Amino acid sequence: MGRRAASEALSELVFAAELLGAACPIDVDAKVVSGLAWNVRGTEVAALSRLAGMTPELVALVDDALHDREPGLLADIKKLLPGGLFELRRVKGLGPRKVQRLWKDLGIESLGELEYACRENRLTTLDGFGDKTQAAILDQLHALARDAGLLRRDHAAALAVDVVEGLRAAGARVELAGSLRRGCELIDEVVVVTSKEPTTAPPARVRVVVAEPGRFGLTLLLATGSVSHVEALRDRADARGLDLNTLDGDDEDSLYAQLGLWPVPPEQREAGAVLVEVGHARPELITRQALRGALHNHTTASDGVDDVLTLVKAAGARGLQWLGISDHSEAAAYAHGLDAKRLRAQREELRAADGVDGVRVLAGVEADIMKEGHLDLDDEALSSLQVVVASMHQRYGLRGAPMTERLVRAAKHPLVDVIGHPTGRLLLSRPPADFDVSALLQACKQSGCAVELNANPARLDLAEQWLREAKDLGVLISIAADAHAADELDNLDHGVALARRAGLCVDDILNTRSADDVLAWVVNRRAQALAQKALVA
Repeated sequence: MGRRAASEALSELVFAAELLGAACPIDVDAKVVSGLAWNVRGTEVAALSRLAGMTPELVALVDDALHDREPGLLADIKKLLPGGLFELRRVKGLGPRKVQRLWKDLGIESLGELEYACRENRLTTLDGFGDKTQAAILDQLHALARDAGLLRRDHAAALAVDVVEGLRAAGARVELAGSLRRGCELIDEVVVVTSKEPTTAPPARVRVVVAEPGRFGLTLLLATGSVSHVEALRDRADARGLDLNTLDGDDEDSLYAQLGLWPVPPEQREAGAVLVEVGHARPELITRQALRGALHNHTTASDGVDDVLTLVKAAGARGLQWLGISDHSEAAAYAHGLDAKRLRAQREELRAADGVDGVRVLAGVEADIMKEGHLDLDDEALSSLQVVVASMHQRYGLRGAPMTERLVRAAKHPLVDVIGHPTGRLLLSRPPADFDVSALLQACKQSGCAVELNANPARLDLAEQWLREAKDLGVLISIAADAHAADELDNLDHGVALARRAGLCVDDILNTRSADDVLAWVVNRRAQALAQKALVA
């Protein structure tokens, strides 16, 4: 590890120095130090200090690395940069200049933010990039994600596709199991249960479990988990003089019936899940089929890759009755956000697509929540729209109380109907913003504003615990596709899975309503919020 660690430390020093430019506290000759980074790998330790260009500062850095110490010089310089920028070095073709452009022009500071920007089509017009570069970066990011310890839901599902299709083509019965089936946001292992032995070895990270004849249901139950839920079923079986492992049945429902229980939905099979005896009422969780429409979708007017008509047809093909178009607003310059004039002009395109394939089109916007909590569009522009989603895209370095106040103020705005991706998290990449989420939900309750469950698998924001709290408060939840391309309307499936984990039902979800009912809700809540604001004033 010694010389390799020294080489890596020198490479990181060059990278950091080039990003910082004149702000770098020491003078680093990139060409010389890059040469040293290569040469130290093949040089005897005793001779390293004699390499041409090895200054005392670099000697100290190499000595630290050789002795498994964090090089002090490098650590001091890295403090001047966002830590996630160093992750971008893992993507081939992203040298310091391109990383600096991504950072300075698009605010990208991590692999997760880079992938999100690619999916929102933001790299194509950036100087030095383009369609092919963006596609190549996205391919590399997928490969890196597959090698990480945890997988996002979409990456896990993609790993399983060929295995599942191959087994079904061979006539096997196949079901996904494990944490993916339970609707978890992050997946530790992809598990597939089948009735036949596969003819080829599954890819890494995929485990295939073959069920014995007549035991498919039990095998699927055990492979789905969780451990806590299976143990609860074992206890139930023991109490009735039964052995869970010997119960007959080729499907899970029959196993639950033998225990005198209603089947527990996979998304609810966690520690503490309530076992409901047959004959007692049980909640009916939200299903994908219950969603009548979806708010928060982007077109080529901002950073989407498909036009309105393409999105509308895709919505109709997926059984949706209405679709909300909410392109970015003017503060999102990186996404070609729309100002009031362009929003008015877009209305003609929306009217032309309205009703195609039986899909109503709702005119909206994803307005930016600015630093003080106001929006980047005035009330005249906002009030002309049928639905307003307000989202935080820049954090402005705010944490704690100032961030809470910012979001609470937005939620109390009479013309804000939905708070989009409230915590701003990106799974495996960017943590949620530091603020009091409970205070935000209380503000939504007071104003009647809804909150979003952003179903983009990179976000899945709000998290499960906050969805439960929103439900308890009676705050409506909008399951949003946040589609930037037609096929991303399928993100709704991921959102529904998380909603079911949180115990959400049809009445908890805004977009289980008809278009007319959603618009009536908007009119009513805006009137109430305006009256409340006038009363306070």
